[in-house]
Parts: sequence; C-alpha cells; structure tokens
Amino acid sequence: MMLMKKMRTAARLRSQLWSLKMPSLCHRSFAAISTYKAVIFDMYGVLIPSPVKLATVFEQQNSVPLGTLGRAIRTGGELNAWKRFMRGEIGAEEFVEAFGRQCSEIAGCPVPIGSFLSDLTSGPMTRPLPVMMKAILCARSRGLKTAVLSNNFFQLNGDPFLPLDHSLFDVIVESCREGLSKPDPRIYHLCLNRLGVSAHEAVFLDDLELNVKAAVQLGMHAIKVGDLAVSVKELEGMLGIPLSGFVPGPDSAPWATKLPMDRLTQYLRKALHLSDEDPVAVQQLSPSQSNSLYHLTTGGRHLLLRKQQKTSRAMETEYRMLKSLNGSSIPVPEIIDLCEDPSVLGAPFLLMEVCLGRMFSDHSLPGLTPGDRRALYQAMQHTLCQIHCLDTRVVGLEDYDEPVDYMGLQVRWWTQQYRDSETPPIPAMERLIQWLPLHLPKHQRTTLIHGSFRLENLVFHAEKPEVVAVMDWGRSRLGDPLIDLTFSCMGHCLPQDNPLLTGISDRGLVQLGIPTVEEVMGQYCSSMGLEEGIPDWNFYMAFHLFCLAASHQGESKSTIAGTRT
Repeated sequence: MMLMKKMRTAARLRSQLWSLKMPSLCHRSFAAISTYKAVIFDMYGVLIPSPVKLATVFEQQNSVPLGTLGRAIRTGGELNAWKRFMRGEIGAEEFVEAFGRQCSEIAGCPVPIGSFLSDLTSGPMTRPLPVMMKAILCARSRGLKTAVLSNNFFQLNGDPFLPLDHSLFDVIVESCREGLSKPDPRIYHLCLNRLGVSAHEAVFLDDLELNVKAAVQLGMHAIKVGDLAVSVKELEGMLGIPLSGFVPGPDSAPWATKLPMDRLTQYLRKALHLSDEDPVAVQQLSPSQSNSLYHLTTGGRHLLLRKQQKTSRAMETEYRMLKSLNGSSIPVPEIIDLCEDPSVLGAPFLLMEVCLGRMFSDHSLPGLTPGDRRALYQAMQHTLCQIHCLDTRVVGLEDYDEPVDYMGLQVRWWTQQYRDSETPPIPAMERLIQWLPLHLPKHQRTTLIHGSFRLENLVFHAEKPEVVAVMDWGRSRLGDPLIDLTFSCMGHCLPQDNPLLTGISDRGLVQLGIPTVEEVMGQYCSSMGLEEGIPDWNFYMAFHLFCLAASHQGESKSTIAGTRT
C-alpha cells in the first residue's frame, strides 16, 4: 500500500512536468552490431499497397457484395484458383476464367475479375511505399541483406508482377516461380538458404497473420505489418539501428563522414598486427560530427571506433573503466586503445571490439514472447546488481572519485545546467529546484555506478537471456547506486507520448510479460539486501525528470540560438 501511494504521488509530479513541450530525444548512437543478418519483406501490403483495400474498392465500384473476393480466396483449399495462380500452376487467362466463375457463384452475379487483375497491376500498386524503401536503404547501408518473399503471379505477358528495384534485394523469391506459396515452410527455408542465413538471424515482415505465424514457428523474428510507420519503428527496435534519414552518397551510407583511410589502415595494421593484405571496411553508425561512431571490419575482426573533436572526461573515463573491468564479473567489450595522436584521424578516438548480440531501443521488446521479455529484464537487473556489488579495490578503482553528498552535488550541478540554458521561466521547474534540496536522501550508499544504465546500453546474447556487454561507461563513477536503478525504471513509469522520454507504462506491462516497477524494486532490494526498501523513490524519480527537462532545455536553447545566428 505504501509503495502504491508513493507511485501515485510520483505520477502527480510527472503530470506537472509533462506540460513542458520540449523537442524529442535525438536518436542515440548504437554501440554494438546486431546478430541479425537479413530482413525479409513480403511485397503486397508491405512494400507496395495492400490488395485487400483494392478488392474492397473493386467490389463497391462493381456492385459486388463486400467480401466476395476474400471468401473466394479462402475457400476450396490448396486447389482453389487463387492459390494455383500464386503457385504458377495456371496462367492469367485461366485464372480470370476460373476465379471469376468462383466469385460469381459466391456473389450470385457476374464478377469481372479481368478488371480486378488489371487494377492489381497498375496505378498505385506500381508505386513502392517510400517509408519501406528508406528502411531498406538504411538496412543495406549497415551491411544487412534484404530479400523479397512474395506470393506472386505471372502476368498475361508471362512476367511476374514485381514493381520494385531489384538491385535493393540480395534475394527475390516468388511463389509463382517456385511452385510453393506462403505459409508453406519450404518456401521460407528456400529464401533463408539463398540468403545464407539461419532462421534466428532473419527478421520477416508480412501483413497476413498466418504467414507471420509460420515464420515464427521456423525460428524467425517476425513483424505483422499494419501501420507502416509503427512496423518500421518495431523493426528499428529489433535491429538496433535507425531506419530513416537515408542520404544517398558515393559510399551509400547515411550521414557519411569520410575517414582518412590510408592513415587509419596504417594505424590499425600496427595496433592489431595485421598483414598488408588485410583490407579495412568502414560503416558509420551515427550522424554526430562531435561524437562519431564507426563499425570497422578487418582481419576477421569487428571493431567499434568512437571519434570526438577533443579528448573528453567521458572518453577518458570509459577507457579506464573498460580497461579495469575487463576480466571482472561485469561483461564489457574489450578496449583496444585510446588514441590521442591527431596525425591519425585529426581527433582523438576510442577503439574497442564489437560485442555481437541483440540490442533493443524499444523497451516493449517487440517480436519477443512474454516469457522472453521477462527473462531479459531479469537479466538486466542481475547485471545492475553485479555492478553495484563490485569491489572497486579488486579492479584498481579504489581511487575513483568518491564524492561526499553525491546526490546533493548532482542536484546543484543540474540546477546550474538549467540556469545556464534557461529561457522563459517554467513554474514546475522552479518548484522542483526548491523541492529537491529539501528532500535529499538521508542515507546514501556508495558503490560503482554506471551513470546511464538502461536497456539501450546493453548487449544481450543472441539466443539466451543473458547480458554479454554493458556499453557507454563515460558517466560512471562512485556514487549512489539508486540513481542507476531508478533511471533504468524510467520507461516503466512514463507513457508513450511523454515529451521527455518515450515510456511503456500504458503498453500493458503484465500482458507483455515485462516486470512492473514494484517487481523490479523487489528483485533489486532482495538481491542487494535492502530490507527497508527504497523510501526515497519519489525523490529519485523527480530528480531524473528534472535532469531530462534541463537537458532538453539546453537543446532547445541551442536550437533557438542557431536559428538567430
């Protein structure tokens, strides 16, 4: 009861902050490479408009009872005219006669199927959907294979109907050419084999539930496409990469910033002891000019390079942390070097090994079962407890900045950040500035803290509910561990439309299998031996919301200043 009372109080506090109309968060830089290797697209209803809507319009215009074509497609089993047409067993002329007769019997009146087939291969049906085309370009620019797996047919001229740029796909599998159609598992296997990937390495998109279920049963991760923008967002969450904003260029990579390849190759050969024959391939992963992220492949190794305009405290902190934690109980990527020699890339950079695994940017974990979601969130909390239980003396961090009154320092620092970027006064912020110092936790433990512990900064095992790497250690220090715990729960307490941070509180956590805030707190307190629970929960939540608002205020002021100059 006490916890629920605190949660309701926190909710009232959050509602005051939702009135702050700030810009949305920028897309984060992805710090690991997903284990997905291919994306497979259905054509109708995914890459081009759905024929279902076309059928409805056709029936209305020709005074055919609504649903006639759908009934004809669903009746007669595998030997009906529609399915035989899709498998290439009959041509267009025979299909028009047989399917027209079937539809006319259902409707009780003549149905001009020849006209419907003409509509199916003309007009809007010939124009690929832009949002999906952009997603394909972005996916391919990151090295992912793409394929079309379509129940398709031969036209009157003998060619399949495929109004797509074939160069955008590594593999095109059409039912009429193969004599197989979805949801027959054999055609899925055929597509996977031609791509050279296993089922768990592919994501499949289709607008029909039965085709999606068939893919899932084979071990693929699948998305049922309805709203295109929502489906692209879900795919983005699965792949861990942005799927919009593609800008064509000579290297076909979005936001590409050229690196001096000769100098970089020379440096890598010396640092990694490569031979002169080992080529170096580069893909840029983030658009930021001040903090650019690149994926390198050379000598059979996958590397991550983060370049900044100047050596920052965060870069030095991350380098020291990864060096110290390597080999400890905390999973981190292997750090290779912090290069501060400007003659290499013109700016300092970190070089580390890529951690292969799954990364998620959508906290609802689309495409997973409720059981899998719960297991991943439990693994996340287990890893957080490992960080907070670490003996810093064992890993050589005993001299790591240990603050006095950590939360007091944080409140004062963020208040100053807000003041420095303040525009017109915001009453809710002014009340928080007065409230926070008066409600500082009386008892603060000190442990190693990550500083930005959230789902997006974790790499999970490709198949098991296990964290294989914790990324982004630039904000780590010794401090109050509850700052990590409460930050990791922020999404649980905010709705999807929150202007500060997209949440999942209104997504139905129990149905999704995602632990509630109470369960997360219970697991953490049990693992860490906190018998008293977390009495200052409201303070930490208010503090995090204050930080988010102050950060957005800074972005807003920078935008305004940039507009005026």
